[in-house]
Amino acid sequence: MIKFDEKRKLFSLYNKEFSYYFYINKLGYLIHLYSGEYLSDLDVERLTERYSERYAYLDNDKEICDESYYFSLQASNFECSGFNTADKRGNFAIIKNSDNSLLTDFRYVKHEIVYGKKPIKGLPHARIENAKNVETLIITLKDVRSEVYLELYYSIFDDLNILIRNSKIINKTGSSINLLKLSSMQVDFPYGNYNLISTYGTWSKDRQLEETRINHNKIVISDNHGARGFYHNSSIIIKEKDTNLFNGSAYIFSLIYSGNFSFEVGQDELGQTRLICGINDENFYFAMPHNTSFTAPECVMSFSSQGINGATHHMHDFVRNYILPKTFALKERPILINSWEAYYFDFDTNKIISLIEEAKKLGIELVVLDDGWFGKRSDDKTSLGDWNINLEKIDLKKVIDYAHSNKMKFGIWVEPEMISPDSALFRNHPEFALYNRNIKPTLFRHQLPLDLTNPKVVDFIYESISKIFRNYKIDYCKWDFNRYLSEIGSLYLGKDKEGEIYHRFILGSYKLLENFVNEFPNVLLETCASGGGRFDLGMLYYSPQIWGSDETDPTARVEIQYSTNFFYPLSTIGAHVSARPYLTYQDKAIISAFGTFGYELDPLKLSKEDKDKIIEINKLIKEWHHVVTLGDYYALKSPIEGNYASWMVVSKNKREALVFHFNFRREPTYARYIKLYGLDPDLYYFNSLTNTIYKGEFYLRVGLNISAPLNEGTTMLFILKAVNYLEKTIFEKKQMKNQQVRDKIF
Repeated sequence: MIKFDEKRKLFSLYNKEFSYYFYINKLGYLIHLYSGEYLSDLDVERLTERYSERYAYLDNDKEICDESYYFSLQASNFECSGFNTADKRGNFAIIKNSDNSLLTDFRYVKHEIVYGKKPIKGLPHARIENAKNVETLIITLKDVRSEVYLELYYSIFDDLNILIRNSKIINKTGSSINLLKLSSMQVDFPYGNYNLISTYGTWSKDRQLEETRINHNKIVISDNHGARGFYHNSSIIIKEKDTNLFNGSAYIFSLIYSGNFSFEVGQDELGQTRLICGINDENFYFAMPHNTSFTAPECVMSFSSQGINGATHHMHDFVRNYILPKTFALKERPILINSWEAYYFDFDTNKIISLIEEAKKLGIELVVLDDGWFGKRSDDKTSLGDWNINLEKIDLKKVIDYAHSNKMKFGIWVEPEMISPDSALFRNHPEFALYNRNIKPTLFRHQLPLDLTNPKVVDFIYESISKIFRNYKIDYCKWDFNRYLSEIGSLYLGKDKEGEIYHRFILGSYKLLENFVNEFPNVLLETCASGGGRFDLGMLYYSPQIWGSDETDPTARVEIQYSTNFFYPLSTIGAHVSARPYLTYQDKAIISAFGTFGYELDPLKLSKEDKDKIIEINKLIKEWHHVVTLGDYYALKSPIEGNYASWMVVSKNKREALVFHFNFRREPTYARYIKLYGLDPDLYYFNSLTNTIYKGEFYLRVGLNISAPLNEGTTMLFILKAVNYLEKTIFEKKQMKNQQVRDKIF
């Protein structure tokens, strides 16, 4: 997987489908050569000879001209670019030295190749410590002016087109330095002609796809909210201009991080493309005393020459196998119902018991008690931080025992990282709140963030939350986060370390989560941030699912889930059916089936017809949801490009598939043929919608014919199941006796 050619000073990282090349030039710089489809070898000179000007520099008042014709600080492709050098295209690291200079210029010292990769203390990371199918290259570089060292880490898989990178700065100068920027990954593509796909959004409009041409202007996809990023997501796609869902080269980049981040991408004057990503350096200023280090979060790159879907397959498999908590990563999740839209804050013990009773009848397996069970919480203006049960409102033991006696699971909602000014905690410990005391801080949702830079606060909050889970047999936890960081100030860190607050806050959040999952590994954790405002690999390291969005309108959810599916496995996306009046429960369930399934409604208000339909739906969800949890996802038709959206999921053995189709606006008869992917061309598949059997090659080359008139919001689910030849013959004989075609079924 990783080789080093000593003679050519050439590193090659590769598997059967993917190659990544760079080399050490005569000056000690790491020069990037190639990243893409498998390449058995390359010629360094042929890839670098475009630079015609010799590299010249001044040494002891004497001009030195390097003998290599093929190096230029202005134009060569680097693995990590310097700062304040002649390379002005974007920088990998910025360090303020003890003499206040900002120059960084790192050169090669040594390297080693190891199996697996050591975990990163305090940060979420790929779980590959002992993985036999992974090798890691560790390169040590040194700044030319000082004893500051930079370690670059590269991990590659033998069976996935995945490259993981991160970096570490080590200070051995004998004095303190200040870190102003440290990136996780840099990729210099030797030519342009790329498009960038990113997502933007806001509350209830999460992760909307946007495609941008990468030109000579720099594009920055970033977030500075501290730990909640609706506006941009920390995953992007860079693809060749003509690449589509099925053909061409595509790269997915995703940070394993939940704080402020940045992706910088643009072309230089020669048409080459540079990507730099990592922690956002806005308001980032980290003091590093002598003999200390700082580690950047990992960034994951997925590559495919088989279009965006190919890159998605590698990313989904990577997340399922190497990011998600092992207890739940490959398991189907229980069908849940949340109390929020049924009761909001207006509930009591009897109401929750009634909810459990009705949920049981419908085939629901998990009941979640949302906000309002603690302190004096009768609205959202009070009691965050007071994590004690409101015994006048809810007998928590009684409802949990009742759920368990009915062989159902029970969960609760928490928001550990926040504090209400109207709370006993704030009155007793105002210093626990994170805000600048020199101004009047803004309140969002009547709350402030806690100062999680302070270990004392982290320990206090964890003990407050964990005692509930120690004393009660709770099966599930919804972990919410409803405001971002603003007007920050930490009494614990003081004014001199304000530039460390954003990063140290998210480290405190990770510490809370790490403590929780270590003590309660069997509690199903679902993180949330006013919906999907903190949807990233960092959170998925601790929670196997994240609430996809507070928007449960089915039409909006189609777009949200379509874009989310590119980056994250479907089993990680909380997708629930609500009582919204638009479309039937069956239609809404079809959409939500392609996520972690549940309900946001009051079952007592359902008609008998709706209850019967939900019972049928839940049975079919249990029968088929393993395909969604473990299968390969294919985007078929984008909702951005036309009037309908389609996608499908195929089981790993290619014997089962679920195909989704949604029509937005009413259309008359139209020739719609949707080609399917991932099926075995030689297998026969029964189609649940048309009640027919066709060979896989038919679906792959011709596709599904959906040419009938379609009304607004038409939602369709095709279930394809492989049958053997004998089953096919029996079916065809039966069909000859009875030609009646079934109506659309779920």
